[in-house]
Amino acid sequence: MKRMTDKMAQQMLTFFADRLDINNLPPDDVATFELFQRADTDGILMMESDWDKYDLRQIKPKNMDELTAAIALSHGLAVNPYIYTYLKIQEIQPFTYPRFTEMKRVKEILSDTHGMLLWKEQKDEILAYIDSLSDEEKERYSSAIKIVLHEIDLRQHSLSNRKFFRNRALICYKQAYIKVHMPKDFERLRVELCN
Repeated sequence: MKRMTDKMAQQMLTFFADRLDINNLPPDDVATFELFQRADTDGILMMESDWDKYDLRQIKPKNMDELTAAIALSHGLAVNPYIYTYLKIQEIQPFTYPRFTEMKRVKEILSDTHGMLLWKEQKDEILAYIDSLSDEEKERYSSAIKIVLHEIDLRQHSLSNRKFFRNRALICYKQAYIKVHMPKDFERLRVELCN
């Protein structure tokens, strides 16, 4: 059986649009996130390979931010070893991050990725924030700014576009929601589309 493509995923969502308000599904459906956590993702766009399933079982996404990060870490520029940093930072803070997050605004910007710089949008927001600081604030936070700028320099070529991966995560979530709540219909259409 072929893997799910963008076109097939859109066809599936269009097919179910008559039976579900596909654009207004509950964003925190526990059963849907449990499907991702156990990597029962055959037929889900970008989630079918053993590599993707392994990453899902490690990250165990519990919300849309974590699902978005999981997809970016598997398919974006920020592939391993950053996935291991993402996993560890949820439990153990690397020594640089307390200095990194001395600045409350930087900590807020990085909150949806557990303090890890992952998104181009985060980089842009952090740089704009640093530029907006007064000379006195820049002096007060000079060590933290140095670390932040070094981290940005190290990761600038591996940062992903959050909006792109959020849109991908929404497609995956919608398909997973259908798979959980209408499993027979999902599988029947998947077989039809992927054969």
